[in-house]
Amino acid sequence: MISARTAIALVVLLVLVTGGAANLIPGATTKQAFGQAIGEGVRPSFAAVFARASYGGPETSYNTVAVENADLNMLLSTNVKCIRIDLGYAPWLQNNQTAINEMTSLVQAIKAAGKCLIIADASSESYRNGGQLTWSQFMAAWAPRVSTLAALYQPNYYIVIKEPGWYVPMVSDATTNPQFQNVSVWLSLTQNLTNAVHAASPSTVVGVAIAANSLAQANGAFFSDYLNRVQAISGVSFIGFDIYGPSDQTATQNYLSKNPPSKAVWIPETWSTASGAPLDGQANQDAQWIQSIYSFALSIHAAFLIPFYTDHFASYSLTANSPTSSAQIISLFQQRTPIFSALQTLIATAIGSSTITSSSTASSSTSPSGASSSTTSSGSQTNETTTTSATQKTHVSSQSTAGGGNGIFSPGIVALEIVVLLVIIAAFFYLRRRR
Repeated sequence: MISARTAIALVVLLVLVTGGAANLIPGATTKQAFGQAIGEGVRPSFAAVFARASYGGPETSYNTVAVENADLNMLLSTNVKCIRIDLGYAPWLQNNQTAINEMTSLVQAIKAAGKCLIIADASSESYRNGGQLTWSQFMAAWAPRVSTLAALYQPNYYIVIKEPGWYVPMVSDATTNPQFQNVSVWLSLTQNLTNAVHAASPSTVVGVAIAANSLAQANGAFFSDYLNRVQAISGVSFIGFDIYGPSDQTATQNYLSKNPPSKAVWIPETWSTASGAPLDGQANQDAQWIQSIYSFALSIHAAFLIPFYTDHFASYSLTANSPTSSAQIISLFQQRTPIFSALQTLIATAIGSSTITSSSTASSSTSPSGASSSTTSSGSQTNETTTTSATQKTHVSSQSTAGGGNGIFSPGIVALEIVVLLVIIAAFFYLRRRR
């Protein structure tokens, strides 16, 4: 037998070793903070662009209310969480009350269907083809635009900058005015737009987007710098990468690997090709692509994934042949392509997995800053934090509790305790022989 003093020393050794090791293994708080920083466990939510209501669509004669409703019904049947409208401002500039009323009715229909609303700034089609503004004029007109639309429609999300380069055709001195290429100017603009939206609709979550391919171009440093610095604006809640094809995925991945984001990441626009044509000319290829881009969204912890050329869920002829007969357009919207079925299946699977994952979590969660988020009856999120989306918070919570706890009962510590116990037993028999 060993002496009581030796036994006590061995017990103390066990406590010190396991306690010290516990300090080396991240606890619940540490793992949760790290998970929130990288978006750990995020399962992307799906939205879809409402093509016939976007840009100059409502002012086009053949895009009748019946056409828009056929498009919307097709999108709703995918069971996406949100509908995105790239909302053109020409009707307000031209006092086109008919188009304004039409848009208002469509927004009401989206909300009545229980879908959250995403508005992406589409400027005004009136600024194209001879109606350009100077950069200073364009910026001055931007804040009133987002303020008006935010106040009128109270969107759940607002992408206040679609893609910086997308606005070039609307700005007369975009290629000659150095202020257009000035990151600080764009940051100040973003702050003004964010403030304008929140003043008109305090619960709206604000974000910005860039074209992912811009990161790999000659002026890629501008976009990297903008993304890095825009995340310091407290009112900006997410950054988006518009991805069209594998090279855009690579550019996005490279940026995120070098610059871990502090805000949620979105893929607010995506398709297999930049033109919207089916991948390799085959509709079945697009069905495979939507599964691939979803896997990529999972890999970068994207909070939202939004296909862009959504007319193609019904028929590629809607854009390839560009029919102008309302009756023909409505007929085509009754069709379905392989990518529609693939998306519908993905969403159903994601919803099922999310339901299982979140069934053991609370219906509301608390952000690192102490602000809570809750879900409204329409399924939209209110009072979201500026660091993580509600989806992130739910899955981070489930990730940090699924391992059976932390401290001395976590798997790593239990294994260490067994090793230490074996050492103590060996020491016991060694000392006994010596006695």
